[in-house]
Amino acid sequence: MRDVVVATHYWSPGWASALDEYLKPRTERYRWIGHPLFADGSVANYRLYENGRQTAGFEKAGVRNATRFAADVRRTIQWSRLGGPTDLFIAGDNLLALAGLWLRRRGLARSVVLYTIDYVPKRFANPLANAAYHRIDRFAVRHADVVWNTASGIVEARGERDRGHSQAPQLVVPIGAHTKRLAERAGRGIRGRTIAYLGHLLEKQGLQVVIEAMPEVVRKFPGARLLIIGDGPHRAELEALTKKLDVEACVEFAGFMDDHEAIERRLLECEVGVAPYVPGADNYSQFQDLPGKIVTYLACGLAVITTSVPRHGDRVAAAGAGRVVAYDAASFAAAINGYLSDESSLGQAREAALVLARSYDWDEIFDRAISDTARITGAI
Repeated sequence: MRDVVVATHYWSPGWASALDEYLKPRTERYRWIGHPLFADGSVANYRLYENGRQTAGFEKAGVRNATRFAADVRRTIQWSRLGGPTDLFIAGDNLLALAGLWLRRRGLARSVVLYTIDYVPKRFANPLANAAYHRIDRFAVRHADVVWNTASGIVEARGERDRGHSQAPQLVVPIGAHTKRLAERAGRGIRGRTIAYLGHLLEKQGLQVVIEAMPEVVRKFPGARLLIIGDGPHRAELEALTKKLDVEACVEFAGFMDDHEAIERRLLECEVGVAPYVPGADNYSQFQDLPGKIVTYLACGLAVITTSVPRHGDRVAAAGAGRVVAYDAASFAAAINGYLSDESSLGQAREAALVLARSYDWDEIFDRAISDTARITGAI
């Protein structure tokens, strides 16, 4: 590939860091533009790579006032212009896609890709903000050259919203994991009775139900532990719940980690991964096929326990790599104890997880996405 720009809002390791790793050694000139998703003091940054080697870059304080998202669009345009025209501009959200479309209109971007990571009809509680979000999203989806979606559910939901309106060609580019890198380590070693949760600490992510299950788990398995990797606005309530249920000693809040390999090392210490999504109309995971945390669990060789919210959760169960249970503490306790009490069943689930994970390798996912995008746009 000749010249690619990636612009996104970032918070945690995931698709953006994976795409960054993928493009650096494969692109003659590659530019990364990252803006903090939250107004938490994180920095915005620009990096230029030529033939895999960083040759320029800088950091700027993230904008923290009410105009910060408009400022991010302006910065994206300014920083993209530093390196001249690009063949492919990949935007990590619909707002930054506007910057790519502005650049394309002025001959500074040959093609624009919108990479949609999540989608939900009710993005904001405020109806005016929600309407503005969908207006921007509809415009970006219509005018981009290609739209990458992490799930078929996003394509279908947008199709329902945009009936009668034209859209750019749609590709499913799912969330992946570094399955090849993990394959050898994930398949060996004896692990402790540790249950893992990876992700943002929001009420709709449902971690509270797993904490509520822990008294029953530790009653049967006193050495069992719950490892929580992530942070978020619901953390204080979750910590209070561990105190209330007297399970502080067996629950570790590891906090936010921005090093994906460090996250993988911690997950490789675990046996079971939980994805306890709360059923509800405002939970964007209902439009996901397999959310990122589940794919990462599979790649690390963890048996998965989830709810019926993810569209393809039943595929995990059908493959023998996990179980889909009701959203309540008793169901999660029973599923966790079922695995911890049956080494044969747990071992089979872990092996099945590794097999299922093979189809979610990041390099293969991006190889297909770039190839299909080149075929559609002729820009790469």
